[in-house]
Amino acid sequence: MDINTDVVIVGTGVAGLFSALNLPAEKKIVMITKSDVESSDSFLAQGGICVQRDEDDYESYFEDTMKAGHYENRKESVDIMIRNYRQVIGDFVGYGVEFEQEKREFLYTREGAHSAPRILFHEDVTGKEITSKLLERVKELENVSILEYTTMTDILEEEGRCAGIVAENEEGIIYLHAKDTILASGGIGGTYKHSTNFAHLTGDALRIAKEHGIRLEHLDYVQIHPTTLYSGRRFLISESVRGEGAVLYNKEGKRFVDELLPRDVVTKAIQEQMEKDHTEFVWLSMEHISEETIRKHFSHIYQQCLEEGYDATKEWVPVVPAQHYFMGGIWVDSDSLTSMEHLYAAGETSCNGVHGANRLASNSLLESLVFAKRAAKKLEQTDKKGNKRMNKITMDLQVDHLILEALREDISSEDVTTNAVMKEAVTGEVELICKQDGVIAGLDVFERVFRLLDANTKVKNGELMGKVVGDIRALLSGERVALNYLQRMSGIATYTRSLAELLKGTGTKLLDTRKTTPNMRIFEKYAVRAGGGYNHRYNLSDGVLLKDNHIGAAGSVANAVRMAKEYAPFVRKIEVEVETLEMVKEAVDAGADIIMLDNMSTEEMAEAIRIIDGRAETEYSGNVTKENIARLTSLGVDYISSGALTHSAPILDISLKNLHVV
Repeated sequence: MDINTDVVIVGTGVAGLFSALNLPAEKKIVMITKSDVESSDSFLAQGGICVQRDEDDYESYFEDTMKAGHYENRKESVDIMIRNYRQVIGDFVGYGVEFEQEKREFLYTREGAHSAPRILFHEDVTGKEITSKLLERVKELENVSILEYTTMTDILEEEGRCAGIVAENEEGIIYLHAKDTILASGGIGGTYKHSTNFAHLTGDALRIAKEHGIRLEHLDYVQIHPTTLYSGRRFLISESVRGEGAVLYNKEGKRFVDELLPRDVVTKAIQEQMEKDHTEFVWLSMEHISEETIRKHFSHIYQQCLEEGYDATKEWVPVVPAQHYFMGGIWVDSDSLTSMEHLYAAGETSCNGVHGANRLASNSLLESLVFAKRAAKKLEQTDKKGNKRMNKITMDLQVDHLILEALREDISSEDVTTNAVMKEAVTGEVELICKQDGVIAGLDVFERVFRLLDANTKVKNGELMGKVVGDIRALLSGERVALNYLQRMSGIATYTRSLAELLKGTGTKLLDTRKTTPNMRIFEKYAVRAGGGYNHRYNLSDGVLLKDNHIGAAGSVANAVRMAKEYAPFVRKIEVEVETLEMVKEAVDAGADIIMLDNMSTEEMAEAIRIIDGRAETEYSGNVTKENIARLTSLGVDYISSGALTHSAPILDISLKNLHVV
């Protein structure tokens, strides 16, 4: 089975859900989860979510996080997490997430290795409160579909970039084709005998990433939680219990460690004590916590202990360390982008460096949410900038000969000026500078011009738009042709984007036409896609579009549709251009799939759409401008086509400057 979508998200925990909620509404999103939607570790998080309480708390929060991580944290990532808490909490309030309050002010609790109370919480089921509310909001989105009990088995890779995933469920193998993919599939607890994680979380994304040469980081950074209930599956007893005053005893009832030290330190002390005592657990006592607090703040923990035969208000509870969290993972930058283009990772699957060698208690929720949102925003930003790449086969078979013809036209027998000043090959570098805001399209075509002149030429990304390195003779001789393509394509992409932005959220798609510059169609239609538009027919063999002269030759609309169906039954859709309401009725009755309403008035279009009544898709063509798009979309047409995208778009001002020898 093949599914085409804009974005695929692997995982339905907080990172996956928050990514979906922060992506544009017009993007089609498919989410998959290995089990049911509620079997994610996000639901199990008990303690809470860390926040910076006020400006004075920044330094101590930063230091607490760094110290817990043994100062192996990425400082930039820690700073990003702390400074973005306000956006996350603001979103939560809007989603209906509830945190404990007193007199309409948030209450804060404290956990191990925190120098101050800074953790928002909801009883002792904060993860469930947050994740369930996010899930409710995602289920309300019309652009998101969720596939449960579906396992990712591989990613789709095309020319070194991610193009989706391969998954499997009871119906078979699914090929999910997507422009962008976000991996948010959780940790590795299922590979351990004792873990607080769900058993199906087995690090599938890590295995797949390794197979594709995607950068991994700190795979040995595994956190063991010091206090899990000694029974059956390891039920976590939150750090906040110790933060509120619970203490640890050895078999003789004596304290042996400062319970508020970082998790790895407390874990080591417990393991050493168990070896000394020759026991399989130590005791956790809540005797210093009021019974009201235990029953209210830690109600879930209290109930779980009761079910295992322990009344935490009256007796000690046996606890043992167990695998809990994975600080390593798929390396990502500060925007959650992996080392592979169009592939993002967030949550426990990723390693952005926030946690260093050991995670500070209750930092995981905030970290996952902040960087999930950054993935969504970076994805959207990259999409707006364009810079899509042309298929390699298309480039080889259909583009190279066009570029060579353009070079022959420009250079002819020789470049006299360049040959006069550069008599032999010398490697040089020149800067690519964009002088206007816009959408860049055609960098790969731009690069190809120089490569056809000098195979060793490379375009490098940098602080500027880019740099081109190669034989100076090739750089000089190919400059005009390369810029012609890049300026023209970027201009089309920029103009297309300006119209496409006006259609956001309307459900109407922007189409180009065949009104293209001779021998430039492949480039110009490519640029339309980069700008957020869609291609209508590429050429006359691509589909049936019955226009006025075709209808005249056939004798009537009905005859034209019938003849088209008989001659080309393999064509998926037959489109008919109409100019009157009578033609609309005739086209619909004849079984046309798309009705093109050509140069109709607003009143005529409204009546035409009423006549069509959903029996065919509708397209408007003729005099499409920024000023009248709102009027057109309000009528509810499916498509708007505009020849101006390719024949009237101004170029984008881009130049090559500062050539020098390297």
